[in-house]
Amino acid sequence: GEFPASAVRVSMEEDITTLVDVMGACERIVKTPVPLAYSRHTSRFLSVYAFTLPLILVDKEGLMVVFSVLMITWALFGIEEIGHMIE
Repeated sequence: GEFPASAVRVSMEEDITTLVDVMGACERIVKTPVPLAYSRHTSRFLSVYAFTLPLILVDKEGLMVVFSVLMITWALFGIEEIGHMIE
C-alpha cells in the first residue's frame, strides 16, 4: 500500500534532520586541526624513507636510482606539503 502524504512528508523531514546532523558532525571533523606531533612524525618518517630508498634501489637501477629517487621523493614531499596547505 501507499503511505499517506503526511506520513511521507514526516519521513522525509526526519531524513533531512538526520542528514543535517551528519553534515554538522562532518564539519566538526574537517575543522579539527591535525595534531602537531602527528604532522612531525609523518615528516620524519617520510625523510627516513627518502634517505633509505636509494640504498634499496641502487642494486636494481644503478645510476638511474638518482632520477627514480628524485621523482618519488618529489611526489611524496609534494603530497605532504599539499596536506599542510590544506590543513
